[in-house]
Amino acid sequence: MTEPSDHPDGIQIVVENLSEEGARMLAEGIESSSDGGALAQLIGTVTEALRPEDRPKTRLVITGDLVATVNDREDRTGAPFTMERGAGIVAAKTMPPNAHGLVDILIPVNWLLPLEDADETAERSRTIQHLAAHEAVHASIHHIGDEPFDLHHREKFGHASMNFISMASEQIEEHLAEYLGSKVTGREIAQSASNVEASIEAWQETLAAELPAIPEDDPEYFQRGMLVTFNALHILWNTLAYLAAALRLKDGFRPVPGEIAALPGWRQHIEPWWDRYLELLDEIPMTVDVDIAATDEVVREMGTAARVGDRL
Repeated sequence: MTEPSDHPDGIQIVVENLSEEGARMLAEGIESSSDGGALAQLIGTVTEALRPEDRPKTRLVITGDLVATVNDREDRTGAPFTMERGAGIVAAKTMPPNAHGLVDILIPVNWLLPLEDADETAERSRTIQHLAAHEAVHASIHHIGDEPFDLHHREKFGHASMNFISMASEQIEEHLAEYLGSKVTGREIAQSASNVEASIEAWQETLAAELPAIPEDDPEYFQRGMLVTFNALHILWNTLAYLAAALRLKDGFRPVPGEIAALPGWRQHIEPWWDRYLELLDEIPMTVDVDIAATDEVVREMGTAARVGDRL
């Protein structure tokens, strides 16, 4: 189906780019579980996390090839979609509304295939529920319309400023999705010191390897250098947005864990501006009912502070 569901409470389920073997394993996982297995958990959590009015306009797309599924929905000319994100990989992706107003939540099938180890199955179950709730928040934000965090679509900025503003808007949304997702599942989220350290190192290694590889006589040297820099910075910032969500309380934030605060990369590159960053995030209400005018000012301040401070 390519149009909204006529069932007021249900979401649509679509399977794409799945081999016969993948389809068989997915079916086995469903049949072998008394409660429908990982797929049932995924459907249940997305349904719970979505606002009721969003459910008929949202599809869960189970895919055997996330790259192909994204490319089928989006023109990626000049910026091909990849699974790599710094020190990690893309776990799932939520697409903007299509021509019919449908928002697709894309889930790689490997999350749903049966596992033999009971402990691994239990841990993956918790991960799936959090992943589903996180992506459902993105879906609801798409459904409310007006691109609520995307100030750079409402005002004009210079190229560099536009990139900083764009990154600020995305990390605010990621912070919101991570925090609200944890409230749906009741699962406390965390960012380990090793994960933060890996993200910092991946950012530095990307700059060290890719910037020198651009020929200085390339007519697009500046543009290519900016693209490398912002892509690397974007991935690190999202990790920090997730860390802030893990530390967020009803009123304020917990201190950064000692093992993270002790990292040399943290002390040099992040600690100097971290308190101001949390102050700005604290101004964002943790709800999908976004006050766009108020939020725009926070996005502007965060993007401007990042550029002027030049600390990342």
